[in-house]
Amino acid sequence: MDDKLKILVVDDEDSLRISLASILELEGYEVQTAEDGFKAIELAKKEDFDIMFSDIRMPGITGTETFKEIKKIKPDIVGVMMTAYALNDLITDALNSGAFTCLSKPFEIDTVLSTIKDITTRPFAVIIDKDANVNKNFLNSLKNCGLNVASSEIDSNKIEFLFKHKPNILIINTESDNNKILSILKKLRDLFGSIPQTILIGKDQNNMIMKAITGLGPVKFFNLPIKVSQIFDFLDPKDRKKNIAMVNTDSEDFEELNNSLKEKGFHLLSYSNCEKLIEELSNSFFDLALINVKIETNIVDFHEQLQKKIPNIGAIYILNDDQNLDAVKTKGCFYLTKPFEIDSVIKLINKILGK
Repeated sequence: MDDKLKILVVDDEDSLRISLASILELEGYEVQTAEDGFKAIELAKKEDFDIMFSDIRMPGITGTETFKEIKKIKPDIVGVMMTAYALNDLITDALNSGAFTCLSKPFEIDTVLSTIKDITTRPFAVIIDKDANVNKNFLNSLKNCGLNVASSEIDSNKIEFLFKHKPNILIINTESDNNKILSILKKLRDLFGSIPQTILIGKDQNNMIMKAITGLGPVKFFNLPIKVSQIFDFLDPKDRKKNIAMVNTDSEDFEELNNSLKEKGFHLLSYSNCEKLIEELSNSFFDLALINVKIETNIVDFHEQLQKKIPNIGAIYILNDDQNLDAVKTKGCFYLTKPFEIDSVIKLINKILGK
């Protein structure tokens, strides 16, 4: 994204819309406002926005529907929803449609600024398919794992955003028009000096297109269905934050640690228990798991499942007492016992990750 972001603020509440826009302008951003979704859509047709902050509950058209319509016009816009109500269905719909997050009103301006920082420091991934019906679960999995994601049909009018912000990684379905694929990549090379890291996906590898693209830059082919882990294995580690799976760490005694890890630049994925983590492994990618061990947890069984799914994963077990000490020592696991020092946890994480 450009240094000076262009932000659209949409809210029917005058005081919030005006005050948020004013603060963002003081922070150096270029800001436009709209008091309803219809006006926001019209603005998006005329101007190029990077981020949209939108209230969900508005008269005429909801913020969720507004975001969906603007996403059709500008696939790479990042949507941040805002609400003072428990609108679970609308929030879920917005997030499933690619919205970045939902902020609960009232919120501190620091929350808004940290959200913008998180957006702008994430790698940008673009998926080009033969049609717009890209698997939403796959897109959301990439977003949850720390990427900004845009998807588009292979249409010259709909992919113009590609030539304004070079993506870190480009994923193209080879069932699309091969001549158009080559044309897109050549234009990216001419504009930016090189093509993004490019992944071709399909049922069978097309050797002709592979040979032509390999001459342009880094490219890899994966058979469908593609896994989230394959994207991250190909993505340059320097281009992304390290992902940490945080298991059973929603309690107050982990709040400071969670905040410290975010401040240190780690991307956290939260799981309520070990079983949830195992269930989500196929839809996620992380570099390390930190587990607050419950009394009933069978560490040996869990660690074996984890290692089977991700052989090189690092894991840190936070023990409540000495009950599971023999188990973690038997498996050669990293561990800390409560109470722990935050600095000790961060040093251990950096050691495991080789930082």
